[in-house]
Amino acid sequence: MGRLWRFYSIRTLVLIFACLLIMLPGRPASVQFLDQQLFSSAQSLSPVVPVRNASYPIIVNEQPWWAGVIKGFEQRESVVANSAVTNKTVISTPFWLPLVERVGILLLCGYLVWGLARMGLAAGFWLTLLLLAVLTVTEVGMLTLQGQWWPLGSAIQFLGLGYLLMLFWLRPHQEIQILQQNQHDLALKLAGQYYRQQRLDQAMDSLEFCYATDEALDLCYSIAIEQEKKRQYDAAMRTYEAILEQTGAFRDVKERLHNLKAASNVLTQHGTGLAMAKTMALPEASVKPVLGRYEIQQELGRGAMGIVYLGKDPKIARLVAIKTLNYQQYDERELEDLRERFFREAEAAGRLSHPNIVTVYDVGEEADLAYIAMDYVQGSPLDRFCRADELLPVPRVYELMVQVADALQYAHERNVIHRDIKPSNLLYNPETGQVKVSDFGIARISDDSKTRTGLVLGSPLYMSPEQLKGKAIKATADLYSLSVTFYQLLTGATPFKADTLPELSIQILNKKHKSVREVRSDLPASAVRIINKGLQKDPAKRFQSADEMSKAIRKALVSDFGKEMA
Repeated sequence: MGRLWRFYSIRTLVLIFACLLIMLPGRPASVQFLDQQLFSSAQSLSPVVPVRNASYPIIVNEQPWWAGVIKGFEQRESVVANSAVTNKTVISTPFWLPLVERVGILLLCGYLVWGLARMGLAAGFWLTLLLLAVLTVTEVGMLTLQGQWWPLGSAIQFLGLGYLLMLFWLRPHQEIQILQQNQHDLALKLAGQYYRQQRLDQAMDSLEFCYATDEALDLCYSIAIEQEKKRQYDAAMRTYEAILEQTGAFRDVKERLHNLKAASNVLTQHGTGLAMAKTMALPEASVKPVLGRYEIQQELGRGAMGIVYLGKDPKIARLVAIKTLNYQQYDERELEDLRERFFREAEAAGRLSHPNIVTVYDVGEEADLAYIAMDYVQGSPLDRFCRADELLPVPRVYELMVQVADALQYAHERNVIHRDIKPSNLLYNPETGQVKVSDFGIARISDDSKTRTGLVLGSPLYMSPEQLKGKAIKATADLYSLSVTFYQLLTGATPFKADTLPELSIQILNKKHKSVREVRSDLPASAVRIINKGLQKDPAKRFQSADEMSKAIRKALVSDFGKEMA
C-alpha cells in the first residue's frame, strides 16, 4: 500500500502544483528568477540597441492576470513592460500571453502525468528536453529578434521540476508495466492452450489476467462460440457480457447475446441445449451446435431413449447419425440402467463390421447427455412398409430377410445377440435395395459376465417365448423375432395381437399363430414353411443359426421367383 500511495501521491503533487500556478492571480517575484537570467542572456545576444540597454521589466500585479487578458481583448492593446522609450522602441508583452502560458502549463501537466507513463524513459527524457529547449528559445528569441517579452519561466520551471518529480514514479511504474505485460502475455498464451484443449472454463479464468487487447477479445469471442457449440448457453451469455463490458460493441456479440437470452426459456422447457439450438434465430454466420467433434445438422427422429440427429464430421466431411440419451429426462434410479444399455449398444455394435449392420464410429458423453455416432443410412425403417397398403413386393421382402439373416449370423459368430429385431430397427434404402440392422441398445454380448436372467428387455410383439419369461436366451431368439418381422412385412399384421401385455404374453407362450397364407392367400408355400419353423415355441425346433435360415430363404427365392442372391 505504501508503494501504491507513493506512485499516486507524486502524480497528485504535480497536478496540484500546476493548478496553483494556473490559479495564482499574478507572477510572484520569486518565480521570476529564471526569466531574469534569460532576459540578461537575450540582451547580450540582441542586435537591437534599445533592447540591450533596457532594464528587466518587472510588472507590478495591480490586478489579476485574467482581468488584464479581458481588458486586452476589449482594447486590443499589448501590456507595456518597460516605460523607457528609446528610438521609438518599446519592450512589450502581448495581453493574451498569461492565458496562453497557463494553458501551456495545463498541457504540460497532462504530458507529465499521463503522457510520460505511455513512453519509455529514454523517449520521455528526450521529449522533455526538446520541450524545455523550445520554451527557452521562444522566450529568448522573441526578445532578441522581435523586441517582445514573453516571460515563460513559470512553464519552463514547472516542466523541469515536474519531470524530476515524475522520475521517482516512472521507473517503478514502468517496472510494474513490464510485469503486467509479461503477466498478460503469459495468461493469454495459457488461455490459448486451454482453448485448444477445449478446457473453456480454465481459458476464461486465464483471460481475467489479460488486458482487453484485440487478441484477447478475439480469443474470448472464440471461447463463446465454442460454448455455444457445446450448448453451454449460460456460459456463452456470460462470456458475451464480459466482452461487452470491455468494449461496448464487438463484432456480432450484441446480436448473439440478444438471441441467446430470447431463446433461454427453450432450454428450461426442453431440458437440453440441442432443443434450444434448434429454435434460436441466430445470426446468419452462426455456428452449429456440436456433440464431440460432430456438428449437428438436423433432427432425424425420436427413439425410446432419446433423439437421433444428423451430424457431420467436419474433418472428413462424413455424415453420421447421432443417437442421444438425454440424462435430464430420467431420474437417477433408471438413468444408470439406461446408460448401461446405451453404452452396451456402442460396445456391441463396435465389435461388428458388416455391410448390413450400421457401423458405429464413435461414442461419447457430455454433462447432459451421452451419444453414439453411427453410419447414416439413407432411407427409412422397414416399419413404414408394414401397412397393408404399402407392402413391398414379396421377392423384395425375401431379399431383405436374407440380408438381415446374414447380418445376424455375422453378429452371432462374434457372440452378439441383438434381442430387439423388428421392422423399426431395420433401415432400408429403396434406391440400393440394401437393409441395415441398427439399435443394439439391448443387445447381449454372450461372453459378458454381467449378463443375467430374469430381466425382460425388447419389444413384446416380437419377443420369443423364452425372452418373455426372462430366461437366458440364445441366437434362436433373434431368429424368432426375424420370423415375426418376416410375417409382418408380408401381411401387414403380426402373428399375435392383444390389448394388454398379459394377454399378448399368453398368446405368444401358449397359442399357435395364424398361418401367413390365411392372412394373405397369394403368398408362396415357402413363406409358410420358413415362418412356421422360425416361430416355434421350442427354440430347439427353430432354425439353429441365422445362416440356416438365410439358406432356406435363398432356396425359396430361386424356386418361387427365379432369383438368386450372391
